[in-house]
Amino acid sequence: MRNKGFTIVELLIVIVVIAILAAISIVAYNGVQSRSRDSVRKQDLSSLSKSIQLHEVDNGSYATSGCSNGWLDSDNDGAGPMRTFNECMIEGKYITSLLKDPLGRGSCSGLSCYAYMVYGCSLGTFLYAHLETKPQSSTDTDGTCNGSADTNNGMNYVVKVD
Repeated sequence: MRNKGFTIVELLIVIVVIAILAAISIVAYNGVQSRSRDSVRKQDLSSLSKSIQLHEVDNGSYATSGCSNGWLDSDNDGAGPMRTFNECMIEGKYITSLLKDPLGRGSCSGLSCYAYMVYGCSLGTFLYAHLETKPQSSTDTDGTCNGSADTNNGMNYVVKVD
């Protein structure tokens, strides 16, 4: 009479197959999350661009005067009395809540920086973000107000407002 059950080899094969399937699922899931966050980033900058254009229609100037250039959620020079860009847009009722990167950062530094930036200058008004799924290069923000945003903060996506 033979014992019923599985051999250790059969059990190991099943465990290995399950582990391989789990690894594939985790990698696929992480890619979906990155693409989703990038989609939110693009939508946020598009909405902000429209809000800035509405500000220009109502006030005759883009919202960059009197508001801090740089990170949307901080007074970048720290000297005051500049309001953050988010504050300027909320006070004018052009946005209803603070805009922050999907990873929740208001400001950061380094090439893996995930936060929004705005700069206005004689070249126009530009909005910046770091997309996780887009490769970075040292020329991503050339020709904008902050041409070093790509090398200092990893910004690789730019929207020109005007």
